[in-house]
Amino acid sequence: MIAETDQIQKTGVYRPNIWKYDRIEALRNEYADEKYERMLGKLIGEVQGLLSNTADTWEKLELLDNMEKLGLTYLFEHEIKKVLDTLVSNNNLNLDGEKDLYNTALFFTVLRKHGFHVSQDMFADLVDNTHSDMKAMLKLFEASHLAFEGENILDRANLISRNYLKSIGSSAEDASLANVTRSLKDPYNIWYNVKTQIRFHGKNTNSSSHLLNLARYNFNMIQATHQKEVKELLRWWKALDLKRSLPFIRNRVMESFVCAVGIVSEPKYGSLRNWLTKSITLILVLDDVFDASGCTLEELENFTSALNRWDGEQNEKLSAGMNICLQTLYDTIKNIASEIEDVYGWNSVSPHLQKAWTTFCQSMLKEARWFNTKYTPSLKEHTDNGRNSSSGPLLSLHIFFALVTKTEPNQVIELLQCTAKHQHNVALIFRLCNDLGNYAVEIERSDASSSIQCIMQEQGVSEEVARDQIKHMIANAWKKINYQCQTQSPLLQPYLKYSANIARVAHVVYHNGDGVSNADGMTRNQVMDLLSEPLLLT
Repeated sequence: MIAETDQIQKTGVYRPNIWKYDRIEALRNEYADEKYERMLGKLIGEVQGLLSNTADTWEKLELLDNMEKLGLTYLFEHEIKKVLDTLVSNNNLNLDGEKDLYNTALFFTVLRKHGFHVSQDMFADLVDNTHSDMKAMLKLFEASHLAFEGENILDRANLISRNYLKSIGSSAEDASLANVTRSLKDPYNIWYNVKTQIRFHGKNTNSSSHLLNLARYNFNMIQATHQKEVKELLRWWKALDLKRSLPFIRNRVMESFVCAVGIVSEPKYGSLRNWLTKSITLILVLDDVFDASGCTLEELENFTSALNRWDGEQNEKLSAGMNICLQTLYDTIKNIASEIEDVYGWNSVSPHLQKAWTTFCQSMLKEARWFNTKYTPSLKEHTDNGRNSSSGPLLSLHIFFALVTKTEPNQVIELLQCTAKHQHNVALIFRLCNDLGNYAVEIERSDASSSIQCIMQEQGVSEEVARDQIKHMIANAWKKINYQCQTQSPLLQPYLKYSANIARVAHVVYHNGDGVSNADGMTRNQVMDLLSEPLLLT
């Protein structure tokens, strides 16, 4: 085991670190061997042949859909684009002749996910009919999560499919029921679900053996890559030795890395995962500085002022530990900026990262002021500030520099402005998911304001009503993200895709409380599943 199994007493607000770093360091993974690279290449060739030889349009679309669910899309980007371009240009999809709910939802889902314009109108004659096909209703439920604002037919599809899936309960077979439960809990598919999908497809006699074999090898090889990366990050954290100077901070490198994996899992993005993990880890350190250090408001003001200067000088108004914290931030951000410039060819990255970190700290300081003055902000005040304190914009900026092709310096600001609405909605979802998951704990410790509390006070409604309103706000933000991903420049598409994963990760992390602060239960199992336990090959 790589985690503690005995009951651990809480220290302060949060559980202590549960991971045994020496055992993680000792992990060995045979799938890092070159022979598996050769096997992967052979399996990729087999699936390419399968894709080429599949003549039936609907079988081909289902194959593309399964590739996405099994985490294989990145291996076939060129082939997938060629298939879809050919189908659309040849008008080879006679949808009107089908009028079949599953095929309609499959067509809509695959095409919209890959950036093609498809209309919700194709569901007009289908969603209100009575359906008892679980496979079709699952696909309709998935399609409904790709809606834009104003697409009322898809809103109706979401309601009908959700109610149906909730109603079937134990009437479904075990494997199918698990798939339904997973879809209802987490409809925004990311790498966290891939292993579950591989197991589910393995129980389906209709699944392609070529695709499944490739998915198993691919997962295990990516896991080997991730194990190597997390070991390097643990060595970085141990070398910092921050807990010696700041004993109140959380040690959450493992959880931070798993968040980074949820944002971007592909092997070629190892540098980005490294930067995201370091950033998330230090975001949590700063969160603890503002929330759990016992600092006075004046001390937090001094800390923020010192950070804003970015001069790396010792500040006599700060304790030795806080000066070490500042120096760690300066050094880490400087190193990340330098690596971004070396790897991706950008110039002058530091000013952009410094500005983002400054904005994050200023938003945390504003929340500290609210807490100290017992001020309950309006919902607008809370969300305007909370988007920045969520750290969504800060993380998005790292993704921007890694995934947007280098441009002239004067174009950087223009491109960042083009992504502002997208970033706004990603960060809003992050903040609102955090508020939903953390509210009970925040009330218990009289913590900073929450959107739930803001709505209850502004509108005089119950917690349940406030929660429903927040879920509606999240759904609307997703519709805006979906539209932005469809309509922005192709230059920005990789950035839009992966920055949206920040919001997807938030849904998982805060589904049952705060899965980072209290890293037991589902989060612990997720870490074990993703980083410790390979899939059995057949």
